[in-house]
Amino acid sequence: MTDRTIITNFLLKEFPDDHPTIYIYVCGQKRSEKTAIDKIMKLTHQIFCPPLSEFFVLEIVKEFLSEKKTLYKQGLIKVKSYYD
Repeated sequence: MTDRTIITNFLLKEFPDDHPTIYIYVCGQKRSEKTAIDKIMKLTHQIFCPPLSEFFVLEIVKEFLSEKKTLYKQGLIKVKSYYD
């Protein structure tokens, strides 16, 4: 397994489609996107960044969230609001 696969699998298990951070990224504005990235990076940085570069992990997190946003726009996933 590559490092990218390991991080992606971690993100898929830790942040499912109904996670509030995914909702913030998918349905929010630009500032909300940054907030969501920061929240996810806080956890993934603690786990992966001593052996891996922070920029490498950040790139994977951004790709993960971008893919979630694309899937949401296509109607393939549903996100859950705080208030539902």
